Amino acid sequence: MKHISFLMILMLFALPLQAARIKHIQDVKTLPENEAEQALWEIAVGHQDNIREEGRLVEDAQLETYLDTIGKRLLGNRLDHLDVQIKFIVVQNNLLSAWVYPYGTIAVNTGLLAGMENEAQLAAIIGHELSHFLQRHSYRELVADKRQSAVGKGLGLLATAAVAAKTGVVDTAMMQAGGLWSDLVTSGYSRKNEHAADAEGLALLAAAGYDQAQAIRAFEILKQNDAYGVVSPRLLWSSHPTLDDRLKNLQKAVRKAERKKGYQAGEVPDSDTYARAVAGAILRTGAQDLRERYFDRAASAFRKYVHAQPEDPRGYFLLGETDRLAAPDGPDFSRRVTAYQQAVQAREDYAPAYLELGMAARQQGQVDTARQAFERYLSLAPEAADVGIVRWYLENL
Repeated sequence: MKHISFLMILMLFALPLQAARIKHIQDVKTLPENEAEQALWEIAVGHQDNIREEGRLVEDAQLETYLDTIGKRLLGNRLDHLDVQIKFIVVQNNLLSAWVYPYGTIAVNTGLLAGMENEAQLAAIIGHELSHFLQRHSYRELVADKRQSAVGKGLGLLATAAVAAKTGVVDTAMMQAGGLWSDLVTSGYSRKNEHAADAEGLALLAAAGYDQAQAIRAFEILKQNDAYGVVSPRLLWSSHPTLDDRLKNLQKAVRKAERKKGYQAGEVPDSDTYARAVAGAILRTGAQDLRERYFDRAASAFRKYVHAQPEDPRGYFLLGETDRLAAPDGPDFSRRVTAYQQAVQAREDYAPAYLELGMAARQQGQVDTARQAFERYLSLAPEAADVGIVRWYLENL
């Protein structure tokens, strides 16, 4: 889906429909229902293509399969009557956030995967996004009267682009460049639609056998986004309406469910099993925090990773790197040295750890230890770009 006819755009933005006439996905026979909704889908495809072209997609088939399993558990047979499938993509971004495209693809940030404590909490967020899809909230927002001013703005942008190009089509990349998808959809749904998604998401969570109370904890964890200094609501999944308001509503709903006769608490999956399933996202989140010099958060992620993947030297090594970069001149070198030693215990031929063990020993004047580490590094990585400088270190110990 590369282009949208200008006529289709006009249909999309001039719709006289009211949101109340848009049916739940379980009550429609085909999707998209019309050319206008098809146009919305194509705009969303343009946004997804941009993420891919920018290199922000994480290619992890095992993780995508894990997310797909959760999605199917939550959905049950709700889409069996349609030729539509839920898919997942993972986006490299440390914000605890997710969103859904109108055709059912759910984007999940690595930060969200790393921040949740168990599968039920992640399922609560996925269930919320599935509910936006099932209730067709993207489409509802665009045809609702209260959004017509924004829609008119979008129409002016697209009309200008089409005229300038002197063609009968508009490239979806143009639409994204103009911020159309962000302005009209990902900037946040209305209060009514967010609360509706929260309610149905909780119902999906319970029907799938997860503990509903985990949704409350999941929303509480979303407050960690405050540490990233997010001020633009369009960047933050939990901004419309306020997270505190939504938490209060969830707490009321869970308490009401617990008071019902015959209530049984659902499953709270094991946190260690969850950490192993999303370990790749945890490592990526820590690495990004380290690059951005959020040292405490990086160390927390790496500790979580080594607990989940104790056989992988990378987690230990990056723990050492976190301490080194936070305090390059010490005076305490013990934490980084311990982490580097754990890395080589996990894998004896992990060359980067020997290099940093040598550097730490050199800084402390431990000549014999530094020599042994540097020599081991050179034997493991004889073609490394820094071989010359390491040999110089050896000669001048």
